[in-house]
Amino acid sequence: MKLSSLLFMVTISLCASLCCPEENDFGPTIFIENENLIQVENSETTFNLNESIVIETTINNSQTTTSGETILLTDLFYNDSLEDAFLQFDVSLFKETGFGTLSPISLTQDAVTNDFGQVEVNSQFNLVRAFYDETTHSFRSRFSINLRESGTFFLANSRFGFNDFTQVIISGGVYELGFVELRTSIENANAEGAYEFQVIE
Repeated sequence: MKLSSLLFMVTISLCASLCCPEENDFGPTIFIENENLIQVENSETTFNLNESIVIETTINNSQTTTSGETILLTDLFYNDSLEDAFLQFDVSLFKETGFGTLSPISLTQDAVTNDFGQVEVNSQFNLVRAFYDETTHSFRSRFSINLRESGTFFLANSRFGFNDFTQVIISGGVYELGFVELRTSIENANAEGAYEFQVIE
């Protein structure tokens, strides 16, 4: 009886080790800091009502990690599907009220025009996907927002107003190959990480 029990236990253990995948089959998380990857076209800060602000993002494929290693972001995606590879981040539009407070602006999809990449409007933040462009060897996004109200506005990450969070986090990758967490800023942003501009009538 003991021999059969032992054989049963060995068989189960062997099956579990050969058939069941490792629990921690995640790829590594790679950390990068690279400033000013998000820009407003021509660094414009004054717009007329119903004009559009154009936001561009270019993330070179070759990056240096916070530990000093040079990597290719495309190594975090399968080679046979690079045309679908993207990195994503969120940005929001805020308006300064007459009381000096910030009010998040809920955009409609028809206020956003995609030139390259993809923007999904989701309540008070916009999920931006920068797709891999093989001709420039970079992840790119370019979109515009039609400005339908006058006032003072700020383009920032969705947590704008929290003093401890001024950067935009760009992320992406594939479960088995690894993920990147790339911290960046909007070019010409203020100390709180927001790009300020005016819309006049």
